Amino acid sequence: MVSTLNIEFHSVKESKLSEVDFSNIPFGKVNSDHMFLAEYKNGEWQDFRVVPFGPIPLNPAISALHYGQAIFEGMKAYKAPNGDAILFRPHDHAKRLQKSAERMVMAQVPEELFVEGLKALVSTDKDWVPNLPGTSLYMRPHLFATDTSVGVRPSESYMFSIFACPVGPYYPKPLRVRIETKYARAFPGGVGFAKAAGNYGASLLPAREAMNEGFDQLIWTDGINHEFIEESGTMN
Repeated sequence: MVSTLNIEFHSVKESKLSEVDFSNIPFGKVNSDHMFLAEYKNGEWQDFRVVPFGPIPLNPAISALHYGQAIFEGMKAYKAPNGDAILFRPHDHAKRLQKSAERMVMAQVPEELFVEGLKALVSTDKDWVPNLPGTSLYMRPHLFATDTSVGVRPSESYMFSIFACPVGPYYPKPLRVRIETKYARAFPGGVGFAKAAGNYGASLLPAREAMNEGFDQLIWTDGINHEFIEESGTMN
């Protein structure tokens, strides 16, 4: 597919790459130099750009903060034997983000925008893709509502962003897990299938209670009778 996106590139003045110890990378705490941004305004996607990683100015009244219109994906880029950076199943992640957006009544991110945004960021920060066993460049595409009207309705404007983190294993040791029979991760008619920020926020208390009892994570059961195993820990 040839990209039809007009992406602007703004490079950092000085890379942070030399400061990273790739043999000891804490998961999700080190960011690569750049991020990809796009905005949905007036019914269309626009302002495609790769910019230095950093804060995004936000109005405190944006819908994402008040009504939970925020979704994300988690995926990885790897270093191929020939040195190229390769993405793992980006089109499948694009489709899943679209399903989440549909459930949360958010603007759809076109598959081309999703994939080409990933490619633009990975090609810019290709030196950040580690090549040690068990390592990768974790990609975090996310979409959130940016309307500044405090009213309970779907937003009409959105920000789509992608940033990246070089990572090692999410869990560096074998886990001790507990079968969860009090709280539910998903149930019929709910939003459990969507990678919505609120779903993960709701899982923090059960996880904390399990950790207080000496466990590392949860095995989630069905939300009706807690009879059937559905998923593990932070999976979705």
